[in-house]
Amino acid sequence: MKVLHYEIGPMPTNTYVAYDEETMAGFMIDPAVYVPEITDKIKELGIDLQYIILTHGHFDHIEGVEAFKKDFPNIKVICHSEEREMLKSGALNSSLDFRGWPYTTDADQTVRHRETLKVGNLELTFFHTPGHSKGGISIYVPGTPGYCFSGDTLFRRSIGRSDFYGGDFRTLINSIKDVLFYLPDDTVVLPGHMGPTTIAEEKRGNPFV
Repeated sequence: MKVLHYEIGPMPTNTYVAYDEETMAGFMIDPAVYVPEITDKIKELGIDLQYIILTHGHFDHIEGVEAFKKDFPNIKVICHSEEREMLKSGALNSSLDFRGWPYTTDADQTVRHRETLKVGNLELTFFHTPGHSKGGISIYVPGTPGYCFSGDTLFRRSIGRSDFYGGDFRTLINSIKDVLFYLPDDTVVLPGHMGPTTIAEEKRGNPFV
């Protein structure tokens, strides 16, 4: 798997484009805002972008969805079933408060805890990791090393906020300890904000857990 990283949007947010080098099938994680240069790069590399995967529904992770769908009309948007209400409400996804106008979108399909998805030769496993929001997910792709797109659940030496709608601090801690910390220690964690880390580093040094 190859991963392209873009730090974009008002917060700023990490948007990722990942693809299978053999088949060139790919997916996008959390399009924070629309950046046409990302589309240009995808087309330049010949990536067959099949999915937009949303780790959760906050505005700073979803505002590029509708525009990228226009660039890639066959793409499917994926989220957890408990996150759709946020996608469809500018009040719940905080776009109204932070941006002054409501941004809404919706998913084409939803996933459950431990459901898998094939993208080319890659097999993605979705883990329900609530606490930052009700339907937050983390996406694990095995390999040497494996990768985990953790959204706003786990950051480098930090964790996501739990004071927004649907958040709960204890639930968030449990998602990290009971789900993410069972991934292999060498798993590279690619979070929704800030820089990458590994599961081993966070077990050893994350002050919140």
